[in-house]
Amino acid sequence: MNNKILLHLGWITSTLFILGTIIFALLLQDYSQISQTISEIGEQGSLLRNEWQLFSIGTSCLLLLFSIGLIRFSVEHKLSIVPCIFLLLFSLSEIAIGFFPSPHYLHNIFGLSLIIGYFSPLLFALKWRNQLGTSFITFSIYAFIIIISGVIMNLLPIFVDSSFLIENYGIIQRYLIYSFYTYCAYVSIRSINRIRTKKSN
Repeated sequence: MNNKILLHLGWITSTLFILGTIIFALLLQDYSQISQTISEIGEQGSLLRNEWQLFSIGTSCLLLLFSIGLIRFSVEHKLSIVPCIFLLLFSLSEIAIGFFPSPHYLHNIFGLSLIIGYFSPLLFALKWRNQLGTSFITFSIYAFIIIISGVIMNLLPIFVDSSFLIENYGIIQRYLIYSFYTYCAYVSIRSINRIRTKKSN
């Protein structure tokens, strides 16, 4: 498969996932995007369980293909593949999450393993800093700060008994996940632009 197509899957998958989660949430009766998690859309007993599982696994597989495309891009442009591996691990965890809907105990285990992938913006900033320019580094660092703040807020209810966090947990989780997928779209576009620039030169 043409690697440029795989790189395009980054922004395509991100757009599909964000729009898809919003649409599924609107279709599910009595579901609150403010207080309920994304996983609850397809939890055991949900009317949209099968449809959500297909969507979730499908978008995760697309993200996996994007990760493979980034690895190939890295090799071709003599960049470190380490950040791409972290993104690949994230996609594999997402696929596993799709196969084990909440409240299956493996759902939460694979959910925690997503944290590995959330470090990929920092690794992109560190490992690709000499190749894609200052703006890429700056965006990646800011994205990492935003994403890690989201990770902390998502984990806080485990340690802090707060009604505010519980009542707004859906927003907190979306803040994290949407930020990460937005960053994936950014890396996708920057990689494609890098190819175009090299061809024009």
